[in-house]
Amino acid sequence: MNYTKIGSIEAIFLILVVVLNHIVLNLPKNLLDACGSSTPLNVIFISILLFIFLYFVIKLFKKFANSDIVDVSEFLGGKLLRNIMGILYICYFIVISSTLLRNFCEILRIVYFPKIPIYFLVITFLLVAVIANYFGSNTIFKANLIIVPLVMINLLIAFFCVASRFVPEKIFPILGYGFNETFISGATNIFAFTGISYIYFLLPMLKEKQNFKSISFIGIGISTLYVLLSVVSLLFSFSDVLSINEISPIYFLVRSADFGRFLQRPDAIFFLGWILCLMSYISISILFITRIFKKIGNLKSRKPIIYITAVLLFIVALLPKGMVEIRFIQNIVFKYSTIILVFVISFIILVLANLKYKRTHKVPDKEADL
Repeated sequence: MNYTKIGSIEAIFLILVVVLNHIVLNLPKNLLDACGSSTPLNVIFISILLFIFLYFVIKLFKKFANSDIVDVSEFLGGKLLRNIMGILYICYFIVISSTLLRNFCEILRIVYFPKIPIYFLVITFLLVAVIANYFGSNTIFKANLIIVPLVMINLLIAFFCVASRFVPEKIFPILGYGFNETFISGATNIFAFTGISYIYFLLPMLKEKQNFKSISFIGIGISTLYVLLSVVSLLFSFSDVLSINEISPIYFLVRSADFGRFLQRPDAIFFLGWILCLMSYISISILFITRIFKKIGNLKSRKPIIYITAVLLFIVALLPKGMVEIRFIQNIVFKYSTIILVFVISFIILVLANLKYKRTHKVPDKEADL
C-alpha cells in the first residue's frame, strides 16, 4: 500500500496525540484507583517494562522494513490471518476512539453546553475529522504538528500552576495498596501507553526508516513523562482524587490552579486546546481505520470508506447509556483489549513471522569439497 511519508517529528507527535487525549480524560485517575500513593512508582516500573517490550518489537520489525502488523500477519498466515488482524485492529480503534469521543463530549456538555444534545457534539467532532481526511493525510499530520505542542505546553502550565501547593508526603505509604498492586497486578497498567498500538503501523509511513527506533523511544519516553507528571500533580494536589467521578481530573486540576485575578476562567482556554487535540486524534483514528479497510478489502481508494467509518464511530459513541458504561469500557474493555491485542497477540505474530522468515530465507550450507 502507498503511504504518505511523514518525518520524524510528525511520527513522534502521532504517538503523543494518543496518550495526551487519554491524560486529559480519565487515564490518571484509572492509575490512581489501581495503585493509590504508589502510582508514581508504578508508572516508572511499567515504563521500564514498556521500553524493554518496545526494544524487542523494533528488533522484530527489522526483517519487515516496509510492512505494518497487518502485512506481517499476511506473511505469516496468508490473507486469512491478515483479515483477522485487520478486523481486530479496526474494531479496537473504533471502540477506543469512539468511547474517548463520547467521554469528552459528555464533559463538554456538563461544563459548557448542558442544553445541547450529545449527538450534536459528537457529529461536530466527526464532521471535522471527515473533512480533514477528505483533504488527505498530509493535512492531518501538518495540523498535528501545531496542535500537539500547544497541548503539551497547555498541560505543563497546568502542572506548574498547582506545584506550589504540592504535599509530597502524600506519596506515603510508598507502596500504596501493597507490593502486588504496585508491581504484579499493577503491571497491567502498561495499557496506559496505548500509543504503542500506532507504532505497529508506523514503519511503512516513515521517510527515514532508520529513525524508527529513535522515534518510538522518544515518543514513548515523552508519553511516560506526561503520564508521570499528571499522576504526581493529582496525587500531591487533591486530598481525595478518587471522589472525582463525572469530570476529568485534569479539568479539576486546571480549575483549582491559581492564575491570578486577570484570568477568571482559565479552563476555557485549556478546553480549546483539548478540543483541537481530540479532533486531531479522531482524524488520525479514521485515517488508520480506513487504511486498514482499504488493505484487507483490496480497495483502490479509501475516501468512500471515510463516511462509513464516521457513521460507525457515531453509532458506537452513542451506544453507552451513561458515564457508568463509558467508564466500564475505558477501565475494563480498553485495558484488557490493549493488553491482549497490542501486547500479546501482535507480539506473538511478530515472533512467529521472524521464525518463518529465518526458515524460508535460510542459506543452504555449501557442499564439502571432495
